[in-house]
Amino acid sequence: MRFFRKTVFWFIALAVIGGSFYLIDKQVEEKKVIEEIKKKLFPFEPKDIVEFQIIKGSDNIILRKESETWFVKSPLSAAADKEAVQKLLDAIINAKFEATLFETQSNEKLKEMGISGKDSLSVTFKISSGLVKTIVFGDRNPTMNLGFAILKDDPRIFRLTADIRAEADKTVYDLRDKAAFYFEPLKIKGFEIKWLDGKSITVSHPSEGKWHITKPKNAVAGAIKVTELLYKIKDAKIKAFVDESPNDLMSYGLSIPMLKITVIGENGKQTELLIGEKDKKQRGVFAKRNDAPNIFSLEEDFIVSIPKSVEELEETEIEQASKK
Repeated sequence: MRFFRKTVFWFIALAVIGGSFYLIDKQVEEKKVIEEIKKKLFPFEPKDIVEFQIIKGSDNIILRKESETWFVKSPLSAAADKEAVQKLLDAIINAKFEATLFETQSNEKLKEMGISGKDSLSVTFKISSGLVKTIVFGDRNPTMNLGFAILKDDPRIFRLTADIRAEADKTVYDLRDKAAFYFEPLKIKGFEIKWLDGKSITVSHPSEGKWHITKPKNAVAGAIKVTELLYKIKDAKIKAFVDESPNDLMSYGLSIPMLKITVIGENGKQTELLIGEKDKKQRGVFAKRNDAPNIFSLEEDFIVSIPKSVEELEETEIEQASKK
């Protein structure tokens, strides 16, 4: 009986001690979480942002979210690169400062850290409630791994990782949508490839997985070949934006294009991608869509993947046999 009472006593004692350690660990963990939250620069989340502005020197870039889609509003109007915008917002809004260097600011300190100089970079965020917050980045430290920053409504000067400024230091090109062509490859009704020398290929898409060559002859197109080609065209990225409002297409070789790719969407609407002369400055080729005025540059090797003969898309005997 005495042995049983001792066992119960030690069991209770161990349970109390274990519970105490658990409570201590939990309190320590909660304290760490609170400290981490205190280090956040912004009191909101990336999803809350409806507009932001980047100012660096004479550059002034404004982006705005409309119906969950981001658009560049200044210095021009254009669709934004969704992934680039999200990466910027995640990096800055979720950022935490390493330390508080000074509790108060002075013109001398701001100048010394490059926060008030000509190379300073500011980003202003606006959320749906109307709350506006601005962060101003300064120089990096001598080892280049840390940087300095302030919040405009906060007297402190912060030290944070230099990567945060790097994510904020974007150009219009970085944030602009760089898709050359918009279409869903597997949903289109067909497409046409037309070269300046007169060679052309027309392919129809009568049903899912079925591709038929209708010009220059009737033949079955290889589904894998067509799918790979269409995704190469769709995934092509703009290398540089050349001219937003061109007065003359001839100087770019686009009045009589070297290559014209026409895609017929599932709604029957036709969209064209025109390829002109070589862009020697960008080491690419000039291009434009028929539904937009601007001229851009694509990689030179874009045209390499575009077939010139029907045989390049035609289904082979081996592919036909594999279906049987």
